[in-house]
Amino acid sequence: MESISSSNGISMVIPTYNSSRFLSRLLITVEKYGRAVDNVEVLIVDDSFPEEAAVTKALCKKYGARYLWCKGNVARKRNFGIEHASHQVVFFTDSDCELAPSTLAEHIKLHNTSEEIGAMYGVVEFSGRTNWVWSVVERTGFLGAYSFARRMPYAPWGGAGNLSIKRHVLQEIGGFDKTFLRTPGGEDVDLGLRINKAGYKIACNPDAVVYHTRETWNTLGRMLRRVFGYGRAHYHLLVKHVDKVGYEYPRLAVVFFLVGFFLIFRAAVTRHWLPLVRYVIYIFSVMAAQAVMVLLAGKQSLKTILKEMIAHGLDLTFEWGILYESLRHLDTRGFWAKMIYSEKQLIHERERKIIQCWSIVIGFLVLLLLV
Repeated sequence: MESISSSNGISMVIPTYNSSRFLSRLLITVEKYGRAVDNVEVLIVDDSFPEEAAVTKALCKKYGARYLWCKGNVARKRNFGIEHASHQVVFFTDSDCELAPSTLAEHIKLHNTSEEIGAMYGVVEFSGRTNWVWSVVERTGFLGAYSFARRMPYAPWGGAGNLSIKRHVLQEIGGFDKTFLRTPGGEDVDLGLRINKAGYKIACNPDAVVYHTRETWNTLGRMLRRVFGYGRAHYHLLVKHVDKVGYEYPRLAVVFFLVGFFLIFRAAVTRHWLPLVRYVIYIFSVMAAQAVMVLLAGKQSLKTILKEMIAHGLDLTFEWGILYESLRHLDTRGFWAKMIYSEKQLIHERERKIIQCWSIVIGFLVLLLLV
């Protein structure tokens, strides 16, 4: 991509909530690396508790950022930032991220791209201390989208941690959908899909790098809440983007739900609680079988089976989020539907889905032996 004149500016929109500790690190990198680009506008959109809000305001004053108050989810906050942005390129990142030296210089090149390019998506690299939880997270598929820019020329959607969009495109598609849940997740996927449907492309730029701290991803409780929220948001994507919906292999959460319902009902009728013990053994058998087959297929050591099982547990929590939101809306789509962004996605998923089906079969064999 060609460089542009410094007369074209860029507006940064950063939603935040009780995260001044991380925001200060981000603003330091903005001050340090933003000097290489003229006309950088920083908009902090906040709805923190009073004490945190005061700290955030002080940081904005110190680093020359504009403080905006907006109560609501991240979609509403980003839209509020768009409304107050001065420049024709709007760059989105999160308060727990930091810029690389060339981040803004790369994103500002969006000004000089062709009309068909509506947005630019960069790479998100995770930085900071690692622990056993992070080694589990790395085994899941939740990090895949952060490296789209290194694997494809154009993205089906882009996470709002490192995404710039032409302002007229945002205005044309109506910005972020503020009806998404309070918990972050899904609103940036939805936005990217609508950008593509409007006839624009999201250009990938591997030279535009943002660093995301691992601190907000490295506790098990936080990750369980995060992926459950992702699952809930996924249901709303299924409802909104029916043209991207296809049939899913049997989800583990669905199988566990149906088997659990049958065994619990049987236990209640017979007043014998042994079926519940069998149910626990069944779940463990399926998860263990799946972990073993994945490790063998990847020629990895079986010593890491516990981490692999916990990783599958995070995937399962995502599925429970889909089912929860589906049942909450009295809808069955969470049981059988999935989002299909590209044919390559299906090819990539094939081996793991086959392993999952065989693990379900093994689990049923174990259950039959216990009867």
